[in-house]
Amino acid sequence: MKLVNESQSTRRGPEDFARAADQNSKILARLQEAGPLGVTNSEMWAMGAHAAHSRISDLRKRGGYQISCKREAAGVWRYVLQAEAEPAEPELSAFEQRRRREDAEAMPLFFGGAA
Repeated sequence: MKLVNESQSTRRGPEDFARAADQNSKILARLQEAGPLGVTNSEMWAMGAHAAHSRISDLRKRGGYQISCKREAAGVWRYVLQAEAEPAEPELSAFEQRRRREDAEAMPLFFGGAA
């Protein structure tokens, strides 16, 4: 498959991860503030979190938070923070381990390698 622009890549960069982390923290703060009323995906969209379900998934998997989800109407979902957990160090998938190893080999100065 040929990319439209040769400089385009399907690989995500540091700015994508930073944006997702920022959205995760905003959503978590909003869920904590909302309490048992929860937050809808529409509210998250208005906050700038356009991939609400992905951000909720991140909070569940990487943060250890228990977040319930209930459908309210067509395309409207309400998320409620059920329990907070101590964020644990996530176990990296084989893909993520390989990606980090490749990044370290490609950019040794940024990953503690020798110059």
